[in-house]
Amino acid sequence: MTSLTSVLIVDDEPAVRDLMARWVTSLGLEAQTAANADEALELLQTKQADLAVIDIVMPGHDGFWLADALRRDHPRTAVVIATAHTSLLDASGDAPHVADLLVKPFARERFVMALERGRHWRKETIEELAWQTRLTLELRDRTEILCVELSRWADAGARESKLLRAMCLTRTPDTTAHSERVAVYAVWVARELGLTGEAVEQLEDAARFHDIGKLAIPDSLLNKPSVLTPVEQTIVRRHVDTGAEILASIRTMHELAAIVLATHEWFDGGGYPLQLTATAIPLASRIIAVADAYDAMTQDRPYRSRIDSAEAVCELLRCAGTQFDPDIVDAFLAALGRH
Repeated sequence: MTSLTSVLIVDDEPAVRDLMARWVTSLGLEAQTAANADEALELLQTKQADLAVIDIVMPGHDGFWLADALRRDHPRTAVVIATAHTSLLDASGDAPHVADLLVKPFARERFVMALERGRHWRKETIEELAWQTRLTLELRDRTEILCVELSRWADAGARESKLLRAMCLTRTPDTTAHSERVAVYAVWVARELGLTGEAVEQLEDAARFHDIGKLAIPDSLLNKPSVLTPVEQTIVRRHVDTGAEILASIRTMHELAAIVLATHEWFDGGGYPLQLTATAIPLASRIIAVADAYDAMTQDRPYRSRIDSAEAVCELLRCAGTQFDPDIVDAFLAALGRH
């Protein structure tokens, strides 16, 4: 079993622990045993395990708690749940992702199959973590290069906003076209709400550059013709942090950073990156969020087709009060009806 050398057995029944440990040893693997979750974590402080077979019902912390702890602190350790209490699996809505489930009593052949599934899970997880590391480093490098480039041109007398728009047109033309439409929608909403002067100008600029962080996102993700994996989604989500970092580095645009950072916050706190709620989210960010969503839904993407305006409106209404500020949705729909 390549890439699988050590197995940790966590079960409060000594006979069950010993039987599984003998099976592990007979396969040429190293076996460790623990009687409860705390003992298992103590063992892992001194020696990592490639896979853990975990009982659910144990004294102290249960197996779900331990599986969560392993996912957080030992993400390369595959987890197999072994239990006779299958009703607990149905009752647990937050059961962690595991490589396999063993229902006690089980035969040796079924146990060996679970270890093999754990090996595959571990192999895929290690590959995903390596991919995430490569993407993270590329994002970091591209962000630093962009900030240095912008600073160099600004020192040479270039107008920073004009330079940034030129970069966007060259590197992300489709995203730039989307951002220009979002800026138009945002101004409509601003006027509907009675905003004037500098507030509208700042909103328009923030909307125009709300996706500026995508300049630093690896091309392999931005141009991917299929749905992103969870790891890839995590990287793409960081475009808001990256965009805020880029804008904060620009002398004449640093005030836009906080607005851009909050454009993916949800009205009910379910967004990212800071989980802000309601009016803690800047007004401009709440406006951009609605305009951004509408335009994204009504335009074709590499991985999905657009929906019509009526369907997009229904989606905005459905998400009003959760994802979006309901007052902003009302203002957007009123403005949309007049244009």
